[in-house]
Amino acid sequence: MPQKTALVIRATGAQGRGVVKHLVRTGWNVHAFVSDPSSDRALTLKNYGPGISLYKGALSDPPSIEAAIKGCNAVFLNQMPTRGDDTETREAQAVLDAAKATGVQYIVHSTTLPLNDPDIRTKLDGSVAAPAVFGKGDVEELVRACGIPWTIIRPGYFMTNLVSPLVDLIFPEFREGKFVSCWEPDTILALVDPDDIGAFAVAAFNDPDKFAGRILTCVSELVTVKDVVSQISTATGKDIDVRYLTKEEAAKEAARNPMMEGQKLSKGLHELVDMEEVKGYGIPLTSFKDFLEKNKDALVPNTDGKKVEIRLPSFNE
Repeated sequence: MPQKTALVIRATGAQGRGVVKHLVRTGWNVHAFVSDPSSDRALTLKNYGPGISLYKGALSDPPSIEAAIKGCNAVFLNQMPTRGDDTETREAQAVLDAAKATGVQYIVHSTTLPLNDPDIRTKLDGSVAAPAVFGKGDVEELVRACGIPWTIIRPGYFMTNLVSPLVDLIFPEFREGKFVSCWEPDTILALVDPDDIGAFAVAAFNDPDKFAGRILTCVSELVTVKDVVSQISTATGKDIDVRYLTKEEAAKEAARNPMMEGQKLSKGLHELVDMEEVKGYGIPLTSFKDFLEKNKDALVPNTDGKKVEIRLPSFNE
């Protein structure tokens, strides 16, 4: 049987790492598309197993995409959200053009859960978060029209937002034992372990007859905010001082911390999820409790109250 090879865009990101890991486990070779092959993040990918090749490139540089995609049967496409222009669609089109030119047989594209709402464009019109969601929708249309068999994955709120290093950015006071959010205690979060996104993507690559042409909701567990905080408190052995902001307080906080918009966008997403359908895909899901155990070295609050250096992924990574 010929060796299968997949190009993984943004291979050092949370989703990309999950995809690389599951591809290697099921016998694929991987072309990992990274901004800096000499970085620790890129070199760590090699620890997942054999058959991983690092390709330096940027989505803004079509020749680097063309070099990385040669010899690939499949592509995992995921991108940073749009910056309020057409960058995301232009760069996605470059990937799709290269895929068609080189004979790629399958595309898995990861977008965002709010697109499960057919009225999302009306609801978010004028919102600060709108470009990030609408850009994903525009790329979905490109993928569906590209002529290559595809699967689209719409993941929920990343569990990795609740551990280091991203928690320091999204919840700046958390390391000091304070959890401040615009949620309420009974707000239900549609949480996803990015590693599960990898499992979904590779399931589609390995069984195209089952998954081609389907849009998959990828949510690992529905958990209330109260339970999220309680589970983190239990896992860390630390009490957490919780503060739920009023609408007015949240608006002021958003001016200081733009990541607050992501919290707002995550409210109500559970209503777009049919967990029985998700479980029906037959792909194992990671509970939040198991995620915390798996990532115990990244949990906060810690004992020293010391912030870590936050490195945001670049748009081209």
